Amino acid sequence: MLACFYATLGYKSKKNVYCQTSALIFTLCTGIGASLFSPLVLGATEGRLELQTFEVTGSRIPRTDTEGMSPIALFDRDDIDRSGATTINEFFRDMVFSSAGVIDEQFTQGFAPGTSGIDLRGLGVNRTLVLLDGRRLPVYPFAQNGTESFVDINSIPLAAIERIEVLKDGASAIYGADAVAGVVNFITRKDLDGFEGTVQLGAADEGDGEEGHLSAVGGKHWEKTNATFIVDYLNRQAIMAKDRDISSSANGPIDDRSFLGNPGTWIPVGPGPLPMGLPHADDNCPADRIIANGPATFCSYDFAPWVTLVPETERLGLQSSLEHELNNGLRLFARAMYSYSFSERDLAPTNNAPDLFFVGAANPTNPIGQDMVVLYRMEELGPRRDEFETKAYNLLAGIGGYEESWDWELALGYGRVDSETRGVNGYAAAADVQAAVNNGTLNLFGPSPAFDAASVAYTTKRDGQSKHYYADAKATGEIYEMPAGPVQLAVGAEIRKEEFSDKFDDVTESGAILGIGGVSAEGDRNSQSAYAEFSVPATDDLELQLAGRLDHYSDFGNTFNPKIGLRWQPRSDFLLRASAGTGFKAPALHELYSGDIQSFETLLDNGVLVSDVPTTTTGNADLDAEESQSMNLGFVGDITRQWDLGINSWYLKNENAVTNDPQYILDHEAQFPGLVQRDGAGDLVSISSPFQNISAQKLWGIDLDTHFDWTTEHAGDFRLGLVTSYLASFKEEAVDGVGFEELAGMDGRPHLRSQASLGWHRSVYDGSLTVNNTGGYDRTDVDDAIDSWTTVDAQFNWSPQSLTGGKITLGVENLFDTAPPEDPYFEGWPFVNRALHNLRGRFAYLGYKQAF
Repeated sequence: MLACFYATLGYKSKKNVYCQTSALIFTLCTGIGASLFSPLVLGATEGRLELQTFEVTGSRIPRTDTEGMSPIALFDRDDIDRSGATTINEFFRDMVFSSAGVIDEQFTQGFAPGTSGIDLRGLGVNRTLVLLDGRRLPVYPFAQNGTESFVDINSIPLAAIERIEVLKDGASAIYGADAVAGVVNFITRKDLDGFEGTVQLGAADEGDGEEGHLSAVGGKHWEKTNATFIVDYLNRQAIMAKDRDISSSANGPIDDRSFLGNPGTWIPVGPGPLPMGLPHADDNCPADRIIANGPATFCSYDFAPWVTLVPETERLGLQSSLEHELNNGLRLFARAMYSYSFSERDLAPTNNAPDLFFVGAANPTNPIGQDMVVLYRMEELGPRRDEFETKAYNLLAGIGGYEESWDWELALGYGRVDSETRGVNGYAAAADVQAAVNNGTLNLFGPSPAFDAASVAYTTKRDGQSKHYYADAKATGEIYEMPAGPVQLAVGAEIRKEEFSDKFDDVTESGAILGIGGVSAEGDRNSQSAYAEFSVPATDDLELQLAGRLDHYSDFGNTFNPKIGLRWQPRSDFLLRASAGTGFKAPALHELYSGDIQSFETLLDNGVLVSDVPTTTTGNADLDAEESQSMNLGFVGDITRQWDLGINSWYLKNENAVTNDPQYILDHEAQFPGLVQRDGAGDLVSISSPFQNISAQKLWGIDLDTHFDWTTEHAGDFRLGLVTSYLASFKEEAVDGVGFEELAGMDGRPHLRSQASLGWHRSVYDGSLTVNNTGGYDRTDVDDAIDSWTTVDAQFNWSPQSLTGGKITLGVENLFDTAPPEDPYFEGWPFVNRALHNLRGRFAYLGYKQAF
């Protein structure tokens, strides 16, 4: 049995399930048996009275110290308040551990506007595990940017959060799937007795993007019961692209205007005065809008003035929790969370690709009497306006207790996200529009006074739902007394069911609607898991962590992931730690089961930016799980009583990574035969982008975290902090054997992200200055260098003695209104890297908090 157990370390396969299962059961049973029969167990009652322990992300074993085997960044309620953030996304946007930034609500042209995910180490939002009080949340039904499954952190009310723990280490041995780049655990507010209300108002310097944020937090203690209730409300107005200089036109640092304009472009398909098959810009097209491509000419279109840059948003979040102590050391607990989100975005009027309108030679509107098809932008329908409505539910109930040296807990949970997208303006059935062209009501070559847009208008609808159900059990306790202290064990098991559906309305699914299309899909799966974790005090100074977890998925099979950690603390002011383990990411349900999803992408083809490339995304039921290895080595210490320093180096390797990034496919066209379609001249026509496993990614870097405190007699107390993350290498291999390509410092992955802060407190006043720096990077394919970007945030707080429990806050984000650097080749318009940079500009806010 021991040989079988050791053989499973680092081994993942659908084979040898018996060996893996037997090994883990052996570990669990021997640990529990030792706890029941060992005469050396310490009394739990005495330990419970003497020490206050708590569970820190990265370990299931409670401890008295937040510094464990793995590097943790911890942010408490004061950090959240000092940030001035009104949403969790705003708090994470400047997180230095997100090397490549985030894809959030600024990406209004994507499939999930108004949402946001967390992307640690630049590996994607689908490789960071997001937890709420240590348990999973359902993913958003629609993939972020059309490609990556994610937990929408905007569905978590900011007012409900007591602290945030960011584990900067792989943790599949503890938490299972998706904990490849790290784990973010949101700890909710509990055990409250009193009331706190907050109001905050703010607006951008340009006079737009106004927002109001209200929250109320209340709790009540009884003898054995505590109840907490939280309300969080946000209302934010839109920011339009036309109201920012850099995004006001698609003809900026480069010309990213669309080839589908109004007036349109003619393509003759019958005999006549123009060459057949050769695009010809409408004769009414202004000269400054004509774009030549060899002998072909197109009437271009500046879509930017129509587009929403930051969507109008309204959110409501509710949470309640209850804890009740029973007799005999038992406790009941429950939590319910609900969030509602509504957002709206505008896009430019729809175009007719690939459903080109036919205008016969005999059509009364035809200006040259020649059969033709026309590339055309339907301004007659007005802007495309989409509404996004999401409701998220999260329920948890359980019972726990302690028996001698053991704490145990049983829980049931349910999560669901319902999201609906409605196209309420600017959409029409291609056949209805073609009928209007045929009868001359719609004139593609001039005014159309008789055309009634309402007669062809259609409201599109797409419904998505994601659900998960789970039951878990866990126990922690002491199993053996060693000279340096007790060996502790955490064991647990979980069963989970996930369901996913993505349904278009019948007409849209049929492909009949201009500019949009997709195939409905649904899927589900079951999973079971069991884990064990040991904490072994080898000496007074050295602690060893051993952990292992076995997961079984109904769709891809089994995986076992071990982890080992060391914690050496030779003196109270110095700690050295190291860890190594394996991890995995299960294929997301939408990656497995999505139907064809149509989109139009802006892509860089051999250094030339190409707009409106038809792209088809497709699920792949044959995907394998991703496999990863991670290592961490670092230390934390007190240089002096006032100065602390922490340095951590890390390494990640991710194999069989799942991607359907069309830019990636285009960049490695030779490795993906048949997916890139070109015409006879070699010009890009379309891309098929199915989800598929690529070969490998490997990356490493160094994090630094340091603080210095000093006190003055008259000026007050000061705290200086610096957090820096350096991405030394990010290598990617498209297909096994072709070699790794270095991406660190290039194409949106800067080497360096830093945040420096200065805090001050004196009497009833306190304030802070925060300097955020995002490093520059290169675009090697086009010989372009993107500058670094530095912004400064400031906040001042006053708690007047006349307002007992009250605090007034005045703050400014991007104090000097520093414009983001141009990056025209990231995605073309709006010519900045929205993942790393923010177009909102200077933003001022005023808030008031009252506690009773």
